[in-house]
Amino acid sequence: MRQLLPSRPCGKSNRAWLLFSLLSGVWLVLAWGGLGMVKAQEPAPKDERAEAAPAADATAKSAAAAAGAAGATPPATENMLQWAARASGPIGFCLLLLSIYFTALVIRLFMEFRVSEAVPGALVDKLEAAIRDKKFQDAYDVCKDNDSYLARLVRIGIANLPNGRSEAKEAMEATAEEIVTSLEMRISYLAIIGTLGPMIGLVGTIWGMIKSFQEIATAAGAQPRPEKVAEGISTALFITLEGVSLSVPAIFFFAFFRNRIAQMTMEATRIADRTINSLVAAAKSVKPA
Repeated sequence: MRQLLPSRPCGKSNRAWLLFSLLSGVWLVLAWGGLGMVKAQEPAPKDERAEAAPAADATAKSAAAAAGAAGATPPATENMLQWAARASGPIGFCLLLLSIYFTALVIRLFMEFRVSEAVPGALVDKLEAAIRDKKFQDAYDVCKDNDSYLARLVRIGIANLPNGRSEAKEAMEATAEEIVTSLEMRISYLAIIGTLGPMIGLVGTIWGMIKSFQEIATAAGAQPRPEKVAEGISTALFITLEGVSLSVPAIFFFAFFRNRIAQMTMEATRIADRTINSLVAAAKSVKPA
């Protein structure tokens, strides 16, 4: 099916969408790995042998530990987003790719789902001029060379005018329903993302809790390592947060663009009806030669 709204060439629109996709991906990857000010520090390993050493060797071991600490390297640190990337793992990477697609899709819809694209002002002026000059074929040709919402409605209406005004309006209504269905199919991907986000987050929650309880269950009577338990919990929480953070704007923009489609349909239908009525009135005022 041909593109319905853009009045510019399809190839140019696709190139612009690809450019926005690449820029959005670069921005999100940089934000994922390079920002954040809160730092998490790895705990230093605990020397259990020093606690079990005899009291007679306490002084010697303390001196050796002090000497070793003097030449030890400082503990490794990582910022908040680096910690989030490590804890999220492959599931978080899938959410990152999904967020890149979501960002590019929203940008493209903002560029194309506009009243000025559905009802171009230049097209309206040309139609009014053609009707005023009673050049009815020019009115049809102007719409034939344009692929906007209004042009499609007026083109169908003019083509069905010989069958009567009621037939022309019925044909325009059927065309409007077809266009609206096609547009709603395009924004349905936003609803899919809004539904998938929490589901993927739930998968991450379950996976993180499994990792934590695995550490507790396999401790074999010993004390489970707190850092491993915390790592599983952080995986669960981070992936849940990322899934919900993707879902909320997806649901918002789905409702936003659905309202935008209704606004575009109302404006295009209103001007198309006015154009057909003006054509009929102008045709009746023409005196036969």
